[in-house]
Amino acid sequence: MRGAGAVGERVFGRGRRGAWRRAVTRRLLAAGLAAGAVLGGLAVARAPEGGPRVHVVVAARGLPAGHEVSAGDLAVSSRPADYAPSGAPSSTAALVGRRLAGPVTAGEVMTERRVVGAGLLAGRPADEVAAHVSVADPGALAMVRPGDSVDVVTGTGATVAHSATVLAVGPESGQEAAGLGFTADVAGPGLVLAVTPEVAAGLASAPPHETGGSGLTVVLRRH
Repeated sequence: MRGAGAVGERVFGRGRRGAWRRAVTRRLLAAGLAAGAVLGGLAVARAPEGGPRVHVVVAARGLPAGHEVSAGDLAVSSRPADYAPSGAPSSTAALVGRRLAGPVTAGEVMTERRVVGAGLLAGRPADEVAAHVSVADPGALAMVRPGDSVDVVTGTGATVAHSATVLAVGPESGQEAAGLGFTADVAGPGLVLAVTPEVAAGLASAPPHETGGSGLTVVLRRH
């Protein structure tokens, strides 16, 4: 304590003048701290937290990739507009029933990029499945488009799929499939068809010799 007092006397001096200097210094320090608090409050008020707010949809809990989102998986939260991702949905309706493109963490703001589309079988009968059929002939791929109805015939003339609806048309190498988003490196050139599970099994189990060495033939049918 004596050491501190000795330092104070050397800085401010002794007697009444020293006491006056110490009092003035304390007042200036107090005023400086008060001004700093006011400026800090103004900075907070001007920050995004004090600005306009918007509603965003957040994950109510951690969810794995491929999970079908339900209303209970989501919550609506108010966030500063400057912190909300562009195009983030403001209601859960746009996300319920869709599948996650990747895992999400609890509290994460949900956007359209975090979910995949409604799916190839959206609106199709419940007893149908999507089956990929490899088609080596580029001419066969060029003549069909999603929504067409086709027959699939083997090289021996056996019809393995009749009046199947085309859901997507596979690409040439490196191109994206129309209406699906897969690439040739994943699925190979061909068609994705809406068929029954029995027809899908027949397409998958056709012996190689039935293709006649030239692959499957696609026959376009008139609607």
